[in-house]
Amino acid sequence: MKCPTATYRVQLSPEFTFDDLEKILDYLEQFRISTIYSAPFFKSRTGSTHGYDITDPLSLNPEIGKLETFRKISEWLEKKKMGWLQDIVPNHMAFDNENQWLRDIFELGPKSEYYKFFDIDWEKGEKLMAPFLGDPLNEVREKKELKLQLAQTGLCFRYYDNSYPASAETYFEILSKTENEKWIEEFRSYEAGGKEWHDLKNLFLINIQADHELDTSIQSTLKKINSSQEEMQRILDLQFFRPTDWKKTEKEINYRRFFTINGLICLRMEDEKVFKEYHEFIHQLVEAGFINGLRIDHIDGLFDPVKYLEDLRELVGYDFYLIIEKILEWDEKLPRNWPVQGTSGYGFLAEVNQLFTDHSKEKMFSDYYDRINPEQNEYEQLVYNQKLFILKERMGGEFSNLWSLLDELGLLAPENRTEKVKEALGAFLAAFPVYRIYPEEFPLKKKQKKFIETACETALKYSEDLKTELKILKEIFLGEASGDTDNMFYFLQRCQQFTGPLAAKGVEDTSFYIFNRLISHNEVGDSPQNFGLSIDGFHEKMEQRKREFPLSINATATHDTKRGEDARMRINVLSELGEEWLEKAEEWSKVANKIKKNGIPDANEEYFIFQMLVGSFPFKMEFGEEFIKRTHAYLEKALREAKVHSSWTEPDESYEKEVFDFVTNLLNEKEFLNLFLTFQKKIMGYGALKSLGQCLIKLTAPGIPDIYQGTELWDLSYVDPDNRRPVNFQLRKEYLYELMILPKDKLKQELNSLRNKFTTGKIKLYCLHKALDERRNFSEVFLKGEYLPVTLNEKFEDKVVAFVRKEGEKWYLIVVPVMVTSIFKDDLALKTPVENEPVLSIPSWYPRNWKNIYTQATWDNPAEFSVKDLFGDFPVALLTNFYEDEN
Repeated sequence: MKCPTATYRVQLSPEFTFDDLEKILDYLEQFRISTIYSAPFFKSRTGSTHGYDITDPLSLNPEIGKLETFRKISEWLEKKKMGWLQDIVPNHMAFDNENQWLRDIFELGPKSEYYKFFDIDWEKGEKLMAPFLGDPLNEVREKKELKLQLAQTGLCFRYYDNSYPASAETYFEILSKTENEKWIEEFRSYEAGGKEWHDLKNLFLINIQADHELDTSIQSTLKKINSSQEEMQRILDLQFFRPTDWKKTEKEINYRRFFTINGLICLRMEDEKVFKEYHEFIHQLVEAGFINGLRIDHIDGLFDPVKYLEDLRELVGYDFYLIIEKILEWDEKLPRNWPVQGTSGYGFLAEVNQLFTDHSKEKMFSDYYDRINPEQNEYEQLVYNQKLFILKERMGGEFSNLWSLLDELGLLAPENRTEKVKEALGAFLAAFPVYRIYPEEFPLKKKQKKFIETACETALKYSEDLKTELKILKEIFLGEASGDTDNMFYFLQRCQQFTGPLAAKGVEDTSFYIFNRLISHNEVGDSPQNFGLSIDGFHEKMEQRKREFPLSINATATHDTKRGEDARMRINVLSELGEEWLEKAEEWSKVANKIKKNGIPDANEEYFIFQMLVGSFPFKMEFGEEFIKRTHAYLEKALREAKVHSSWTEPDESYEKEVFDFVTNLLNEKEFLNLFLTFQKKIMGYGALKSLGQCLIKLTAPGIPDIYQGTELWDLSYVDPDNRRPVNFQLRKEYLYELMILPKDKLKQELNSLRNKFTTGKIKLYCLHKALDERRNFSEVFLKGEYLPVTLNEKFEDKVVAFVRKEGEKWYLIVVPVMVTSIFKDDLALKTPVENEPVLSIPSWYPRNWKNIYTQATWDNPAEFSVKDLFGDFPVALLTNFYEDEN
């Protein structure tokens, strides 16, 4: 297996193409990256900036580049012993006119070879809902906004930017109004299906360009149809789709979406034909050696994830690197028998994030948050309420489908087909404690059974009157009810395709914008319910990681994260400062009250904004128009995701403007800035220290470290699309070049400069580069080596984390301060009273000689390491035994 030692995630798009990637390959190789980790690069909706809205999985996105260019890149990587990890999206494709498989369905209906490729309930009306109208269809027809047109690709219905192919029958209907007997007969006599239809249509489109009379006649017919509501409806009746107001999907839908996004339609990947067709091009790239690993997006959306992974493993081989995008709850484990190397890293992100939070301050923060936001529910109840809201108000169509399926499968006795049982089903789904389970058969495994029982218990806690109804459902989900167990199992599996999206929308995209106790933990994979992780707890997590999935990705920033990795570390500093932070928040609030109009924002939103500014405020300690614009865009998203005073479906733009104005006025208020900037200077320094620690742990703990594009310098970005802004690679190249040509006798001077000018981010790039170089040179230590927690002296056992990675005779000792305010000043220098304090003693069985990779300092047979030894010249320590240098 060509296993990565370190990956670099690139968001390929029309703005960053293969040609652009070629220009930074030398830089990435010199930075010591082993593997390019690419966002989806298959043909997507025109202009897509992320690539998850695929329209054709069988070709590269022409806006990104050509296969020949990719081949050149692959050959270059092979020469440099580097690889390519590719993100793929088997759960869904774009619901778009550019989607060739959907186009075929729109034109041919049941005769299309792709008719069963998508997760569509054709039994409900036999027409696919196309929910992209801004108003109900009758109003759209009345306003004549929907038009039938002849385009280069054929007849289509146009509604503003949306386009829908017309059915094959439509061509005959239109032509029958002309006097062109030749083409009338051609379309009357064709045998519909596949190639014959497309050949006929393409020939017609070619000929019509040369037949002015026919073109004029058709245009005249289209004009009459477009001017008549009755004629338009008559033509719509010939289609295999039903144009629908997009809001209608909140209550009714007949296809499975990705989350609640109407523009992404899900695939029936459990169908062998769909699997084979979708992965054909992917397999070709794997066989050609262009791709050395796959990341599978949204594994939880698939009907049978385990079967999919087994099929994929058989396709690509058993010696091939596979990881999955999977959100695990804090104590949930990925099944060890899954044929994957691990996950894409959200769990690791959460563990490191919690490590850098002072768990001793939890009560202080909770008490304060209860005081400023007394009406806030406990977090567990908030999540339950928000999931229930999403289920009923945003996923009502999916919920109704599940309820109908329960009845259609004959799983309910006539007396149980009641609204109370439906209510109980909703309560059960909202209370489900994990994204989903992966049942293989009845009886369920002990842990799976426990999750179902927990969901019922939680639902009963909030809805005590549903005890009888929940018991009925529990027996069905456990396969213990009377009736067809195959149908019960199918219903359980089907429900599991929706518990994940429900959790994502109710938690990540709602609760995370409401519960603001410490917003660094309102993060994908993490939970604001947790407040810190002890050092012993962290070691336990890493030892488990080493045992179970040692090749899982170590991520700290992704395209999905809610804020930049260094913004999170800044906000975590607040947990250390505790009382000082809460005093500052009170001071700022008093100034804010002078600026507020109409009580907007409310206290909870205000506290969110204060933390947001702490995390995102520029290092240069001043802001411009760009920062204000980005902040307004972020706040619009935050307010609408919270769904308290505004939402995407019913935006309150006047309320949003009040919030935007508040932030702008606050940042221009001299009294606030005087208070804020003094405190922010401290936060910046301490946050940088935590960030450097986060970097070193990511690169040395069990797992494969990933650097998200651009984050080798400070990352203070907001949620997407802010985190997909262009990266200044030229600056990064210059910094790396300066570090690589640095004479050894200038190192101490450079380390002082890095610390004194830490705001440039060059110190972070240095921290990463030196550790990446060690990983590249001695990869076996980090891929296979032992993980050994190191005991610290009592004074530092809750402030510093230390561990050893060793393989054979090669050792690395990693020492990182996680609670920084008692050890450092905010300029990254040590506090004098602690600099001579011993941090750890060297056990007799450890190597005798050590060298610090960052400072090149060496020790011969030391008994212990002091604060100054470890952190005097650089804030984190990566030590190795250097006997090789002496031989």
